Amino acid sequence: MFFIDKTCGGKNRKIEKVKIIFVRSYNIQTIWPSLMLALKSATYVAIDTELSGIGDRKTLNARQIEERYKSMSESAKSRSIVSLGFSCFKLTEVTACNRSPVTNGDGDDCNDENNFPKSNKWVFSVQTFNITALCSDEYIVEPPSLEFLVDHGFDFNKQYAKGISYYRGPDRPDFPGPSFLRQLFISVLVSEVPVVFHNALMDLMFLYQNLYTNLPTSSSMFLADLTEMFPNGMIDTKYVTDFQHRMPASYLEYVFRKRQRDNYFGIESHRSYSAIDIPNYAKMSDQVIVCNVKLPQSYTTDIPEEQIDKLKDSVCEVFGGHGWCGKGSKCKRSHDIDLILDLDQFVQTKKRRKRKRRRHNRENSELSEESKETFDDSIQEEVTPMENVEENECHVKDITLPADILKKPVEIVRSGSHRAGFDAFMTGFILSTYIAQYGSYNGSFLLKDLGVDQMKNSIYLTGKDHPLNIVKSSFSKTSKEHRDKFMKLKVGRPLES
Repeated sequence: MFFIDKTCGGKNRKIEKVKIIFVRSYNIQTIWPSLMLALKSATYVAIDTELSGIGDRKTLNARQIEERYKSMSESAKSRSIVSLGFSCFKLTEVTACNRSPVTNGDGDDCNDENNFPKSNKWVFSVQTFNITALCSDEYIVEPPSLEFLVDHGFDFNKQYAKGISYYRGPDRPDFPGPSFLRQLFISVLVSEVPVVFHNALMDLMFLYQNLYTNLPTSSSMFLADLTEMFPNGMIDTKYVTDFQHRMPASYLEYVFRKRQRDNYFGIESHRSYSAIDIPNYAKMSDQVIVCNVKLPQSYTTDIPEEQIDKLKDSVCEVFGGHGWCGKGSKCKRSHDIDLILDLDQFVQTKKRRKRKRRRHNRENSELSEESKETFDDSIQEEVTPMENVEENECHVKDITLPADILKKPVEIVRSGSHRAGFDAFMTGFILSTYIAQYGSYNGSFLLKDLGVDQMKNSIYLTGKDHPLNIVKSSFSKTSKEHRDKFMKLKVGRPLES
């Protein structure tokens, strides 16, 4: 679990473990009440899907958005969701340095003070569910997708034996037994909780087709439907990372690990940071998996320059840049995210120091010229270039890495488990750190009041320098199947035709 420091600026412990509840056909009824409570009380819900395939990669990234939409629609209608991740984040406390905590406990009044300092601790209570799904309809299975899932620990035997059955498309009153997954998605819509994805478009289209109804015939109609389905908005952390925060890479595990590091530096330097509280689950130990997210020692160190080339040779450049490698487990180079981040930090630190030295030398040169005009050379003062203390570097120290890190062959460290639940947690955690860094607190614990509206309703588009905006065009109607179904869910709420 995450350990939460109860003081601002006091001793803080690092994130080490994440606990995830596995939900399958034999325990869904038992877990259902807890899942509903976590969902309905959440500030936002992070969602991720694992799929049996995604279709033709070329048409998925076609130049025209409408062509992409049609290709993804065909994939969503012919492939299936094999696993669904839900991570419910509830903001429970905002604590400013040297001030009493403002709590969101049941029945407690919130402190309405508005003039908080910029540095706050944002505490989120988090419950994460990894739901194994089994589509009852025929669907296409793509070998590369299955190989990827198996390579990252997905158990297809358990999926076929214990997966929760569901069907695609419109409602089927004659479907045998309860359809828990479709009820879960409907609960998300009815609760009007904000939703969060990382690279949202494919997830949204699969959820719509697999757990809601048939996708509309056009992208504009689909976007119009989404504005009604999610009235409190959605956030795509991949878009935020690429276009607002601007990281060197934006694939999920890279962003999570980078934000985890930056969040810890925020704790150490008394800047705003996110703190995560996870229930103990002592009575559910047989249904909970623990994921280790402990940071290595190297993240607080500077890599000696003479060792960089050897480390670079051990890393898979393709994976480092994009988060995937066509060779998969057969790749002979490391997919270790922490090593990739260590190398990126070295490059970025080196660039910052060069810029700092050039800027300082230029200023020093100008100062020297001015001094010649005013003072005698004999009384000029020598100026030493400043050390770079920008962004976290005050926490970095030069060390000599252990000799065994440079030995060949390098230990091949694969990317994370890629379970849908863990990916959903990573997505939600990323947003929590963005809220801590960019958001603002005014007494409300609702996402719409936390100062992150600029992040809402913009979806990342691969290969494009602009997002897909979730807005209802004045020239587009919502789809008929959506209107018919949504009217039943929102009785008494007027819908535009």
